[in-house]
Amino acid sequence: MQSPEATVAKLEQRIKRMEDIEAIKNLKNRYVFSIDTGRLEDAIATFSEKAVADYGVLGLYKGRKAIGDFLTAGSTFSVHHLHNPQIEIVTDTTAKGTWELQAMIHLVATDKAYWMVGYYTDEYVKERGGWKQGKFQITWQTITEYEQGWVKQRMAM
Repeated sequence: MQSPEATVAKLEQRIKRMEDIEAIKNLKNRYVFSIDTGRLEDAIATFSEKAVADYGVLGLYKGRKAIGDFLTAGSTFSVHHLHNPQIEIVTDTTAKGTWELQAMIHLVATDKAYWMVGYYTDEYVKERGGWKQGKFQITWQTITEYEQGWVKQRMAM
């Protein structure tokens, strides 16, 4: 049987892990909600300074500034829906996760509306006491023009 101190220490560790997972969920949701509501500075602030964002066919961006430049020029309207997060705390300062993504978006580069479905593969880092996006990659399952739909046109790019 464990001592009361050992039991308390184990419970504190489990609570800390759950708090970290919730903080990461809030971070990712703040990122997409900030994009959707036009608060791009808030979205950019979710990244670490040396972050890497791989948007697949939409480009690979290294560093918070490059990511910010992409987000600022990327779209005029979007609605992101994230589903089924799977977050794993790796160490006290690193974590990884996956999210399913559905988005409706207007891309400036093509001046077209798209349905976009895929999933994020993420790495997170804890900096100065808070979680940040360190690296992510989106794997697209469909990017289709809004009018076409994914049955007629699975990948438009």
